[in-house]
Amino acid sequence: MLRLLPRAALAAVPLFLAACGGASSNGEQQPADETEASAENAAAETQTKPETGAAAEMFLGDPDAPVTVIEYASVTCPHCAAFHETVFPAIKEKYVDTGKVKFVFREFPTAPAGLSYVGSVLARCAADKGGRDAYFLVLGALFKTQRTWIYGEDPKAELLKIAAQAGMDEASFDACMQRQELVELINANVDEASNKYQINSTPSFVVDGEKQAVRTVEDFEKVLDAALAESQG
Repeated sequence: MLRLLPRAALAAVPLFLAACGGASSNGEQQPADETEASAENAAAETQTKPETGAAAEMFLGDPDAPVTVIEYASVTCPHCAAFHETVFPAIKEKYVDTGKVKFVFREFPTAPAGLSYVGSVLARCAADKGGRDAYFLVLGALFKTQRTWIYGEDPKAELLKIAAQAGMDEASFDACMQRQELVELINANVDEASNKYQINSTPSFVVDGEKQAVRTVEDFEKVLDAALAESQG
């Protein structure tokens, strides 16, 4: 599991210039130190999110489903990529696609800092053009090709390929990388995770407001079946 990045380090790094430096030479992601979240950004969680566009809540499933799962994850986290490849498809088929669970994805960047934010912001920008479907299209591509765009010689070229899947050209990609309000939105997600749920690593999951230690399909089935039974009284 990967850990939260220090806010001071993030604030000092221009979004895309930092990302183009690539990852560490040994190809490994190093967990960063946990940081105390700012009260100012934590307050952002109380603001109403728009229904559509880059700042909307990103979720799959019925918005009125009886059970809500929130995943806090990073696009540069290999454990998160593995979850979405090996565990989530079964959860989606059994619970999300059947209207039982609303599955919310919230960004929680981990090392390497620049690239983690770039990927998250890119997915958010895709939602401006194609809604939540485009967001999850880009998110899936980021997870599937994670090692290529993180550790490759030209991260931007690889990310442009992903952006193109959502109908974004290089000009729109470059404009996307200037959207500081999306960085602040992501920071607010981190603040909420840290302050409300004491989350400091990825992936982490909250089921109906309670942090749960779930990793396998069997773990999820046990927790979700119990939550569904409780929701039915």
